[in-house]
Amino acid sequence: MAEEETILTAETPEVATNEEQSENSTETTEASTKSTESTESNAANKEEGQEETEVAGAPEEYGTFDLPENFDMNNDTLAEYHTFAKENNLTQEQAQRGVDMVAQMKEAEMNQWVEQQKSWVEDAKADAEYGNDKFDESISVAVKARDSFGTSEFNEMLDSSGLGNHPEMIRFLHRVGKAISENSVVVGGTTTSQLTREAVLYPSMQT
Repeated sequence: MAEEETILTAETPEVATNEEQSENSTETTEASTKSTESTESNAANKEEGQEETEVAGAPEEYGTFDLPENFDMNNDTLAEYHTFAKENNLTQEQAQRGVDMVAQMKEAEMNQWVEQQKSWVEDAKADAEYGNDKFDESISVAVKARDSFGTSEFNEMLDSSGLGNHPEMIRFLHRVGKAISENSVVVGGTTTSQLTREAVLYPSMQT
């Protein structure tokens, strides 16, 4: 009788030898070791990156900043800027860029101020009341009023703010100067004002 062919039973698996099992165990150990080394390497790189970030921040003390020409920072302003830069963890290079930006803004403001002064002077010279061919004489009258009524603080304010060039300030002082001249008499060779300062400056308040 012929033997029946077996088709439902799987072939008997081969049993690994002790040598093969040892090799597999070694490979697994090596893979585990490599994984551990990779993890430790990544952690070390991360810590190194953090250290570099910390070093790249604000220095212990800032060095001298390069200041553009015609731009100055007094000691108080410089100390405040150092504090600001420290609080924001700016490097020396970043802090220098901040100084450069502030200097550029100040320069733009100054240029704008100068252009404003020029515009005021041109408007004053063309003013119908005291300008054109009367301008030089009108300025002399305005200066006389300023010197007669203005304090040193007032005059300094006009100079520092540039308001002394404003057409309306010139108009005001010119009118005051004219009022002084028109209401003065000569007594024994001395010019004496017949009106008080209040009467000249605030005529509507006089009774």
